[in-house]
Amino acid sequence: MELTRKAEYAIAILTELASQDSNQPIQSREVAQRRSIPENLIPQIVATLSKRGWVEGTRGVGGGIRLVTDPQSISILDVIELIEGPIYINRCLKGGVCQNERSCSLRRVWSKAQDALLSVFRETSIADLLD
Repeated sequence: MELTRKAEYAIAILTELASQDSNQPIQSREVAQRRSIPENLIPQIVATLSKRGWVEGTRGVGGGIRLVTDPQSISILDVIELIEGPIYINRCLKGGVCQNERSCSLRRVWSKAQDALLSVFRETSIADLLD
């Protein structure tokens, strides 16, 4: 499993917005420059984050994007699953029928690794990334 850059960029955008001292909007191009994100991807990612209610964008003079949710309440898992969908380190953990499920000793390892990965992502918030 490999997470896409889009999920990484979404986390970077949220972290940049959370790092702002004031509640003032910041220009998309500033976020793109500070976090090395292609400027053309910002609107698409911000639209997804806005639909979730985490950010708000305003147009015009003095406009930009800003975080409208407490960064402590947004976990890395929340962001990744919003952008990528559910995370599975192996397709056998998605559910469904596996003819080797009862005899597969590796499934327990996959499951344990999956639980550990999700736990780290769940326990790490956007606010944690500011330190």
